[in-house]
Amino acid sequence: MGIFNGQKEWTSQKFKGVVDKNERMSSVEFNACTFSKCSFRETIFQGCRFHECKFQGCDLSLVTLKDCLFTDTRFEDSQVIGVNWTETSLAKSKFITPVNFYGCVVNHSTFVDLDLKKIDITRCIAHDVDFSQANLTQANCAFSDFSNSRFFHTDLTEADFTGATNYTILASQNTLKKTKFSLPEAMALLYGLDIVLTEYQ
Repeated sequence: MGIFNGQKEWTSQKFKGVVDKNERMSSVEFNACTFSKCSFRETIFQGCRFHECKFQGCDLSLVTLKDCLFTDTRFEDSQVIGVNWTETSLAKSKFITPVNFYGCVVNHSTFVDLDLKKIDITRCIAHDVDFSQANLTQANCAFSDFSNSRFFHTDLTEADFTGATNYTILASQNTLKKTKFSLPEAMALLYGLDIVLTEYQ
């Protein structure tokens, strides 16, 4: 497959400007590797492992991550759109913060029923993302845009939504304990309650 030439293990390598769109990669292991301005759009990753890797300014839109394992992997300023993370080993992973997102676009992605404790999704655009039944305990979601994203039976205990915008989080359908929100966006939390708001002067 292109630059990887069938090699099954890479350690401390720096890949820059790699373009492998709509390709297939199977059972390749990357340890402490950095990917900069690479494009893997629509690539199929099967059973690959990413340990302490960084993706910086990359395009991973519509990738397939079937049975892939992630540990301590960072995505920075990258396009990670339309990814079904439930196909990865995150569904059964015991690692804390296996992936983190900083300044990324993660629209139309799925994290249903995943353990995302302490995950960072900061300063991201996260439109139409499904977090149903996920564990977002102590997650850092600060300054991200969650327009049309779904939070349903999601554990948001001690999660930080400071500066986050456009979220719809119903208190009756999610776990909110010491969850941090900031005004005026936090007023949206009242919309799902059976209350009447009046203006007092």
